[in-house]
Amino acid sequence: MNSFPPARAQRLFAFLLVVALFLPTVLVASAAPAKLLPVQPQLLTLAQEAPDLPVRIIVQKSDPALDLASQVDWLGGLVLSELSIIHATVAQVPAGAVTALAQTPGVGWISLDGPTVSAANASQVVFTTWATELGSQVENTFVDAANMVDEAGLGPDGLFGHGSRKAKGSFGGFEVQITPGHAIQKVEVLLHVYAQEELDEDLKLYITVGGQRSRKFTVKEDDFDSRIGPDQAGIVSVNVTRGRKWRWADFDQGVEVVLDQKKFKNSDVLFYDAVGLRVTSAPGLDVSPSGPKEKPPKGFVDTSKLVNIYPQVIRATEVWNEAPAWLQGQGVTVAVVDSGIGKHKSLAKRRFRSINFNEGYHNSTDRYGHGTFVAAILASDGKQLDGKYLGVAPQAYLLNLRVSDDQGMATESTVIEALQWALENKDKFNIRVVNLSLNAAAPQSYHTSPLDAAVEILWFNGIVVVVSAGNNGDATLYPPANDPFVITVGATDDRGTLDLSDDVVASFSAYGVSEAGAVKPELVAPGRNIVAELPGSDKVTMGKKHPSNREGKALFRMSGTSMAAPMVAGAVALLLEDEPNLTPDQVKYRLMATANSNWPGYDPVKAGAGYLDVYAAVHGTTTESANTGIQASQLLWTGDDPVNWNSVNWNSVNWNSVNWNSVNWNSVNWNSVNWNSDYWGD
Repeated sequence: MNSFPPARAQRLFAFLLVVALFLPTVLVASAAPAKLLPVQPQLLTLAQEAPDLPVRIIVQKSDPALDLASQVDWLGGLVLSELSIIHATVAQVPAGAVTALAQTPGVGWISLDGPTVSAANASQVVFTTWATELGSQVENTFVDAANMVDEAGLGPDGLFGHGSRKAKGSFGGFEVQITPGHAIQKVEVLLHVYAQEELDEDLKLYITVGGQRSRKFTVKEDDFDSRIGPDQAGIVSVNVTRGRKWRWADFDQGVEVVLDQKKFKNSDVLFYDAVGLRVTSAPGLDVSPSGPKEKPPKGFVDTSKLVNIYPQVIRATEVWNEAPAWLQGQGVTVAVVDSGIGKHKSLAKRRFRSINFNEGYHNSTDRYGHGTFVAAILASDGKQLDGKYLGVAPQAYLLNLRVSDDQGMATESTVIEALQWALENKDKFNIRVVNLSLNAAAPQSYHTSPLDAAVEILWFNGIVVVVSAGNNGDATLYPPANDPFVITVGATDDRGTLDLSDDVVASFSAYGVSEAGAVKPELVAPGRNIVAELPGSDKVTMGKKHPSNREGKALFRMSGTSMAAPMVAGAVALLLEDEPNLTPDQVKYRLMATANSNWPGYDPVKAGAGYLDVYAAVHGTTTESANTGIQASQLLWTGDDPVNWNSVNWNSVNWNSVNWNSVNWNSVNWNSVNWNSDYWGD
């Protein structure tokens, strides 16, 4: 397959996204014969402008018997994955082959799937995870050993520990990201290191898994010859795959790297900045992930230490210590579909699984920072900063479903793959809530948006889906915020006070009326000038791009409906802990029925039912259902493969009128240079 310059591809795709914002949505009526090729217009333009460019596409079949893999292969392409949740196929083909593929009988619609990538990325996935704590397997005798770990999990930071003869140490706290359908192929220890001078002896190391030792591995003395002096500090790697059948479950048991310099000469000194593991996986079989651990014990939450005010504004704090329930989210799992969740003391014991859906190489669990910030708003227990910053549901379990790369970019199909995984594993992990602090790049009908169809499928299967309204500040809603079933959340400016009398709807918060006639958003929650924990804020992409928003190395300040959505997701976790038998429709109705509309800044057009009120929702008694009489997405109406959504019989997908677009992170308001100012440049 021909290559294409990445920079040119990115510029061309960016141009196409801009074009997409101004092109009318093309709908092909299922009742009438299609007169035009069933291809997204932007993709046809790309096929004409750069026919040799490898592009990712999403192909929908109107005929389930179509052998799409053979056709794609014949056209010089490659099938990458199946989106069974909405009956679609992701493939990579030369752009010029799209026209021929569209003329194949049985193809319903073809659309772009975000930025183009090389086919090589589709098979292997590589990630690096760094030690975040000193281990327990041996007594650590390195000098300044604490400098050899980074509690945020972001790796080398220019601080070194060192050791000479007889120095030993154990290093752990490695964070794994599971790639569904993949098995571990290779594991390498990474030492970011330099030597004082050429070594006379080899370095020994070994791995422990759950306290059980592996064989010893040798790092030859001459492997450090290119790392003499601090100016030459860098990575020395050693393959530790041999002697063990590595599985994802090994990381649940605790993996530690033990370094042993007992045979060094007195003159041999190594300086270590960080100790890491590089894990390579490829398609294959592996043991299934385990479910949640036992429910942690309930405990008193000292709210007198709180510095962040949003849990108090929405009255979550009033149910945390209220007997006999002591609602803190215990036992309820919220899946966070985002850029990942990084190493975090305030989340560590309840973030029991990380699943990766992004194909590109990445460092640590969340090098971007958005997902970690969202997760802290939702479920921080305050241990990172002595109880000063807590999330809405401080004992809820979290599933980290990583969809974006280290720059915060994702595609719609990647998001749908994560939602598909959540559906398939909802019972195993007790997934009751999904948080989506993201929006599609272009508006379209909920009847033709595959992302809207996917969130509805989760909703009909008992999972409450909470989404951010978007930050365009006008009456245009982008999927999935426009879907009438889910809970769409707008943002308020709480002015940094507990009193609602000065609160207003944030000027950037999107709003509108859905095609089903429902006012969106359904609820609002604080979303301006939100401060939450983000360990290593100076190292993640967001912190580097927006240094004025960093509050030291462990806090960050951000605005957007992305911040408001996890507050509602946390509120849902508290409500479902109290009343686990509530359906998504009942949860939505309860939250809206108990929302506070009695505040001076309330605007029913932009704030829906009003301000989220957790205490009122938990103490409410109505079990009526929202969404009565609303039509499901037309993608779920007809087809040859009927699916029974619990007691409601929705037929499978009509593939004749779908317009796909990539996903961007426009739920974060980056428009203002100074986030502490009173004006937030909308």
